[in-house]
Parts: sequence; structure tokens; C-alpha cells
Amino acid sequence: MKKLWSAFILLALLTIGPLQSYAAPSIPATPSGIPVAELEAKTDQIMKKYIGKDVPGASVSIVKDGEIVFMKGYGYSDIAKQTPVDAGTTYLEAGSVSKLFTWTAVMQLVEQGKLDLEADIRKYLPDGFLDLAFKEPVTLNHLMSHTAGFEERTEGLLVSDPTQIKPLEEHIAPGNQPKQIYTPGTVIAYSNYGTNLAGYIVERVSGKSFEDYIQQNIFAPLDMKQSFFTPRYDLIPEIMENKAVGYAKAGGEWAAQPNFYINDMPAGSLNITAENMAHFMLAHLNTTGSAKYKLFQQPETLQQMHEVSYTHHPLLPGNAHGFWEHFAGQYRVLEHGGNTIAFSSLLSIVPEENFGISILTNVANEMSGARSELIKLFVGDSRLAPEATSEFNHSEQVAGKYRSARAVDSNILKVTSVVQDTDTVITANAKGGIDLSIPYMNINVSFVEIEPYLYERVTPGNTLMDNAGIDISRVYFQTDDSGKVTQLSYGVIADERPVSFTETVIFNYVLVGGAALLFTVGLAVGIIGWIRNSRRTTRPRNKHRLPLRAGVILISFLGLLSIGNLILSVNRLSSDPFQSMANFKLNILFFWVLAIAFIPAVYLVARKWKATGNTLPMKLLTAVLMISFLAITFFLYSYNFYSLA
Repeated sequence: MKKLWSAFILLALLTIGPLQSYAAPSIPATPSGIPVAELEAKTDQIMKKYIGKDVPGASVSIVKDGEIVFMKGYGYSDIAKQTPVDAGTTYLEAGSVSKLFTWTAVMQLVEQGKLDLEADIRKYLPDGFLDLAFKEPVTLNHLMSHTAGFEERTEGLLVSDPTQIKPLEEHIAPGNQPKQIYTPGTVIAYSNYGTNLAGYIVERVSGKSFEDYIQQNIFAPLDMKQSFFTPRYDLIPEIMENKAVGYAKAGGEWAAQPNFYINDMPAGSLNITAENMAHFMLAHLNTTGSAKYKLFQQPETLQQMHEVSYTHHPLLPGNAHGFWEHFAGQYRVLEHGGNTIAFSSLLSIVPEENFGISILTNVANEMSGARSELIKLFVGDSRLAPEATSEFNHSEQVAGKYRSARAVDSNILKVTSVVQDTDTVITANAKGGIDLSIPYMNINVSFVEIEPYLYERVTPGNTLMDNAGIDISRVYFQTDDSGKVTQLSYGVIADERPVSFTETVIFNYVLVGGAALLFTVGLAVGIIGWIRNSRRTTRPRNKHRLPLRAGVILISFLGLLSIGNLILSVNRLSSDPFQSMANFKLNILFFWVLAIAFIPAVYLVARKWKATGNTLPMKLLTAVLMISFLAITFFLYSYNFYSLA
């Protein structure tokens, strides 16, 4: 209303006389209307709630109308030394915000005619470099929108030993390629590997190393002297002297984290200051191409990059050539977040308002609300639909459990999906809408259906997802020709796929736990029976009962060894999900040995199954144990505990 009234006054002035004589100078303000002069006080007020409690240190930069209008550090870059964060000199890890630089490089080469966003990327790669499971080609647009169909790959992503850092080409070589599990262009599944591929294509097409290309074509033109895109930041004295220490909470206290190095260089290895990040935002807001910082020769290229390049539904947030959309208030925000072992970041721009804000912190997985509260204050809140009964009602049809499509499928890391229950639960509510619950994040929100299968959130307030920078204001359910729901989507980061009953966490916990209990009982019954039979002195020993009891003991022992090996493997995976799968060769070999050993155990049981003295209870116990072992074997096979792929 205020903007409408201001426009009316301006129109009146234009009709009665020269504007220069009567109009007061405009006061720069954020999209939400907060004057630039109040930025420091407002930001201080928010950061005061989080610094020291949830965030050890943060560096904030804000740009508006072609200028850096605010820049400030908060808290400590090194708690032990009481070193304050300085927005101009303190280096922090940008994490996945690094991807925006990779996508910008791609668009520069598109502008030069060296790359085609719709061409098969194998055109730019060595022969045989990719092993694809589907006939549809993978394009650069697929890589940018994370719809190329690749499974998640964590192996070697982060290493603590700098000698384990590999050249980009070697790190993503064919033997290290994650499996393609979705048809290109159908499922959003966030992929570091896809970004690495794009970075490698930049190398091959430009004839320069990825680091050199970024330095010469982005950092240098934008006067970004405090920005380095290299995994070996430990070899750069300026970074080591000025980089913040990364932290995580341990027992209520801040614990400094060791240095890690990122092999996925184009996807996340940027070390940068808040001031330099502001230069990058200014360049992305230079829509006319006339301002100081410039990324493209033609303004149309920047405009193209900011246009939606992929979405499941026109009313759903989507992807804009690597940026994720976020609707805040009445504005369309383009943004990207990032997380490493001990750092978090967020970059958000509002092109139509020539406004941008970046927040860099030295804490892992920052979800306290500092970042989201700043966006909410300076841009606006996520859109909320009015509480109403919809004319559509597909709530019962979409009800069920859903699991992230960003998942490991081809090796033993697949088991992480059932070790921790991270599934989304959708239930129909009495108002005709749906309730969405993510128990492990304590998220419970309601939605109303505004179009067929498209739901808008009606529950106010922030959730951990919002605080993490993921817009869940709308959710869309895709269906196949038969009306069956095939996936759930917020439009950003990763879609979610329906989970069958046998894939649920509770089913598999009951399966493994129940089998462990049965094997324990079987082993105890077999050993006790063996001891009792061996102590018989008044009667001759029953030679016919021995083989079946021996089979019970052997099957139970094999089953307990399988479960023990599973628990050991999961514990090792939890300690370091980035380690080489080659570390599990012995575990996998042991699983195969146990599976093969089951065959002679079954033969032993079968030989004496009908022998005199083998009672019905013993036969039932033996049958149940064999079924349990087969069930555990199937579980291990389903979750790829027999594969090193």
C-alpha cells in the first residue's frame, strides 16, 4: 500500500512540474522497505541472538543498487585466540556456494559459443568417459538443475590428508563415476559429481585448468583478490594466516574442527571473504552491463542465467541455471547455500530490486535461524496460503512415506537410509489438506491443495528446513499415467520418492533385530541341547539328533556373524562417510564367506531332517532360523553389502 501511495504522488508531481524542483531524493532501502541507513542496527539486533550461542562467527555483506551498503564481521574467527571476524580479511569456506562460480563459468563459455546447454555433454568429454544407464543424453542444463540422474557419491569428497587430493580429471574418472539411477530431466537429485563434470568441461573447452579459468575470468575482472578456488589452500600463506577456525558444538562447548580438503573442487572448494562475495553479487546484479563489475559481454546472458531453466510446476520454486528459487514476500529470490565439515554459507540476490546478501559462518550445518531471519527481515517471508478448504482433494492418494532421491544406491553406504529415519511422512488431515512430518527434524506443518497435487503451506513460522535455506512453502506430487504418485518435490535440492513398507526403517529394524534375537535363541538352544546330550550317562546318546542340532548351532552362528559384521560396517561408515569403499573389502568378503557357508549348513540339516528323534519343535526352530538367515542375506543384498561398486 505504501508503494502504491508513493507511486501516486510521483505521478502527480510529473504532471504539474519539473521533478527536480519538487521531488525529495530517494532513500535506498531493502526489498522489504528497511532504509539502508538502518542495516547495521537491524543486523546487529539479529546476530546478537545467535553469535556465541549458535554461531561462533559470521561475516555478512549486503549490496544494493550497485554498491556495497553494509559489511560487518560478528563473533570470533578463532575463539581460543579471541580473534574477531573481519568481513574484509577473514577467509571462510563457501561450500556449495562455489557451484555458482562454476555455473557462471559455463554461461560465459555458452556466450562465447563454445558450449551448448542442450547438447549431449559427451560431445565435450573424452570417448567412453561416461557410463550412462539411459538412452536420453545428459546436457549441461541437466547438470545445472541436478537432474542428470546420478546417485550420491561421497567417497573421497573430503580428505584430511592433503596428499589424498587428486587432480579433477582423476577424481571424476570413469572408475569413480556414480551410477546413473534416474532418467535425465525427471528427478532433482543434488549432485556434486554433476558440478565436477561441468568444471571438467570448462577445463577441456577453455584449455585452462579450472582454477586458472576462474582466476582469470571471474576473480580478476571482479577485483576478488581474497578468493581462492583450490583444494590446497594450506599452501597459500594469506589464507592460513586469515582463515577462520571451523567449529561444531560438543557437550555444549565449541570444539575446533580439523582442516579438511575438498576433492570436489568445482562443487565446493572456494575460500573467500564477505567483501569478495559482495563483488560477485554486484556482478550478478549488473543487469545493464554498465556497472563496474561485469561477468558477461552481453546483458542478455545474465538475464538468461537468471531465468528458470527447470521446474516440475510453474507455481513451484525451480532452478535458474544453477541458482535455486526462493519466494520471499512478493519477491523472487535466487540463492544457493553451502555446508562443509565446519562452515555454512548462503548467497541470496533479488535481481528486480538490485539487492543481495551473503552470510558466511564458521559452524557446520547452521540451522539456528540467523540466515533465514536476515532474509525474512530484509526481503520478506515465504508465501503462505490462507487457511481454506480446497476444491481439490488428493490427500489420501498422496499419503505415505517419502525418501530423498539424493541417495547412494550402488554400495554399502545405501544402508544409511535405514540406519537413521529421515523419511518424510504425509498424512491426510480433516480439513482436506495434508500434514507433513519429518520426525528427526521435529518438523510438523500443514498444507492446503491449491491446484491438483500442488499444496501450499498454511503453518506459519520457521522450521529447520527453512533455517537451512530450503524453501518448503509449496510441495508438489507427481503422478504417472495411472494416477500413482511417483515423487514429492519442493522444487529445490532433491525430490523424494515413495517408500514401500519393506523399505521403511521400522521394518528393517524389526527384521534385523528379530533375526538377531532368533539366532541368539537358536544358538543357546543348540548349545544347551548339545551339552545335555553329551552328559547322558544312563542312556546311549542319540546320534540322530546331533546333526540337526549341529545345523541349528551353525546357522545361528552364521547369522550372528552376519549381523555383527553389519553393525561393525555401519559404525565404520558413520565415523567417516567419505572414506574409500576399498576399506570395506574384508567386510564384504566376509559377507560372501558367510553366505556360501550357509549352503553346507542347509545340506547338513536336510540329511537328517527325517531322522528319528528330531522333534517337531526342533524342526520348526531350524526352519525359522533358515528363513531368518535368508531374510538377513536378502537385506544385505538389497542394501549392497555384497558390492564394492
